[in-house]
Amino acid sequence: MNAKELAKHISSRTFLPVYLLYGEEDYLVERYAKALASAALGDGDASFNEDVFRGTDHAAEDITAAANAFPFMSDKRVVLVRESDPLLKKPALASYVQNPSPDTVMILCAGAMKPSRAKKSAAKKKGASFNVLSWMQQQERGKEPLGAAVEFKALKDAGALSWISEEFRRAGKRITPEAATVMQALRGNNTRTLSSEVQKLVSALPDKEEIDSDDVFTHLGASKQYNLFALGDAVLARDGAKAHEILANLLGDTEPAAIVAMLSRQLSLIWRLRVMSVRGGVSDEQARELGLVWAWQANTLRRYIENFPDPEYFEHCFEYILETDLSIKSQSSDNAVAVTKLVSELTRA
Repeated sequence: MNAKELAKHISSRTFLPVYLLYGEEDYLVERYAKALASAALGDGDASFNEDVFRGTDHAAEDITAAANAFPFMSDKRVVLVRESDPLLKKPALASYVQNPSPDTVMILCAGAMKPSRAKKSAAKKKGASFNVLSWMQQQERGKEPLGAAVEFKALKDAGALSWISEEFRRAGKRITPEAATVMQALRGNNTRTLSSEVQKLVSALPDKEEIDSDDVFTHLGASKQYNLFALGDAVLARDGAKAHEILANLLGDTEPAAIVAMLSRQLSLIWRLRVMSVRGGVSDEQARELGLVWAWQANTLRRYIENFPDPEYFEHCFEYILETDLSIKSQSSDNAVAVTKLVSELTRA
């Protein structure tokens, strides 16, 4: 099951007895868990029909006992278990999820897990322990499933851009594609961080229907002149003086690894655009093939292709990036010096 399918369960109030929500995006896990719990409770009194546990603090036996209790003047009981990771192989929980109460919606929240290992551990072999994740995944393929697993992976750039736009839409506002791109470049892809920044902008601009780039720079406390977005443009324009000026203002507040990652992605996109050899403008479909959301992003990058006419030098650019990345990770040199040298290599004549 994916997040969209889970949202349909919530909106239609059609519930399975057990849900396992897991993944790197703990903010989305928590948000969907709350929405699911609220929908399942409906008009029922939460004080009588909702139990909230933490897997690190409570025993599986206590949790399953609560799940087997009957709802009080309500259609459903809700048992929400945060940090359920240590319980997922406990016999009591394994026994319950295979024969859950039809009157209860159990919501298990967990961190990132590796499905491949889970599937392997669930293989039918003597002494193999029961694995809730694997069992949930198998249930989804059945005609009458008793549970479902929903993974919330870390968002990639394109996913983060779409998510930013959707968050503003949920708040009753619009954000321009350019402003969303700036926001993602400044704050990254973590939904908890992005949600906080969206709320900040919505609160600061209650009467403005459309958020633009100037709003993002102003209210997120970022310099319109000195930021990762501007650094990427300066490097791709091969403007060494401007790139170093921006870098000097960034290094105190920005992780060198984030700078290297941004430059690596931008140059990789330039390389892929060169390979595509698009004549005329890039279409939305072609942009999505590149991992972008909007065609204008790709068309903006295309204008920099002519700044890297020498294929051999272009290949060396990726070698410089790799060397810098390894240097930062190994802490074998001053990170600020390493990034400064990288910018010099990427912008030299």
